[in-house]
Amino acid sequence: MKKTPDNGSAFYRAIIGDRKTANVLICCFAMPFDKWQTGFEDDKRQITLFNDRVSLFFDNADLNNFIKQVAWANVIVFRGGSTKDLINRLAKVNGWQVNLSGKTIVGSSAGAYMLSSNYVVTDVTPQLAQGLGLLPIVIATHYRSTFIHNGDVDKSQIFWDDVDDLMKSNADGRNVVTLKEGSFIILSETNS
Repeated sequence: MKKTPDNGSAFYRAIIGDRKTANVLICCFAMPFDKWQTGFEDDKRQITLFNDRVSLFFDNADLNNFIKQVAWANVIVFRGGSTKDLINRLAKVNGWQVNLSGKTIVGSSAGAYMLSSNYVVTDVTPQLAQGLGLLPIVIATHYRSTFIHNGDVDKSQIFWDDVDDLMKSNADGRNVVTLKEGSFIILSETNS
């Protein structure tokens, strides 16, 4: 989000919302272990920068204390990285999803994929993979980006048109969500 025209201001403010105090848990499980602290510090810095009138308390998620950390937090941020690593690591923590009601849950890239019912794997040929189904959506992040094809606009156009067809044909009544670089949506328990 730092690459957006507002440097992520709208996103980082939306994470906190109208809270006066927030306990923010930043989960970097999708990243290589040696990057967890850096990822935590980056998000902490950005959230603090754009929420200077809020009393903020932060914790860096760890697998051994994750259930307690989720219970403590009212904002949980799942950072991007490897969706497979994120889902595999969360699978080691039974029952972490129990205390999510009423909390703000943020998923960035792999984090959004993990939250979804299905997500688009951006491989040579687009395919759908299963998320954990916490949100009944079919999602593609980095939508219409050309980085998959090294900037080749024509190849990317064909790829993303195939993604559109794939998502629509597999929606099964779920919302189809496409997020371009730098964009975000807010879903609540009443509209997800």
